[in-house]
Amino acid sequence: MHQAVRFVELHQQFEPMIFHIIKRLSIYKNKQEFYQIGCIALWEASQRFDKEKGEFKSYAYSYIIGRMKSALTEDRVKQEKEELFEDFSTREEVSHDDFFDILSESEFEGISTLLTVNQRKWLKGYFLYGFTPSEIAHDEGVSVSAVKGWRRDALTKLRLHITSEDLKES
Repeated sequence: MHQAVRFVELHQQFEPMIFHIIKRLSIYKNKQEFYQIGCIALWEASQRFDKEKGEFKSYAYSYIIGRMKSALTEDRVKQEKEELFEDFSTREEVSHDDFFDILSESEFEGISTLLTVNQRKWLKGYFLYGFTPSEIAHDEGVSVSAVKGWRRDALTKLRLHITSEDLKES
């Protein structure tokens, strides 16, 4: 009970910080969701804080902004995968999960022959391992913008391929 009362006080003290982080990260969609993420991160920070390692205010700020950035990244990756699925989906009966199973098993090799080596690196890293462009860039020793270029060009080629396949079937 004492701990809950302590957190209520802590929450009141740090609530402006949560709103500041939301504003700093330019979060305009799902503000309530990110507010909740901030509150949970504040709770976790209060549980994990070690007084010997510095000031709580700095630790809480870093912890909260880190959690929100992670959530933003997860949302962006999920949205990109859904958009890519919509681009590739030509059959209504294929579900989202079925699509990724098909791609990861049988069609990955067929699709990847259309792409350059670097575009295949992006496709494999993104779909099979769930890596972000920055993770792929780090692994390959290139810039994030290079990986985004691979992605852009790969998607263009794959869209053209799907369009040509649709024309052949008609």
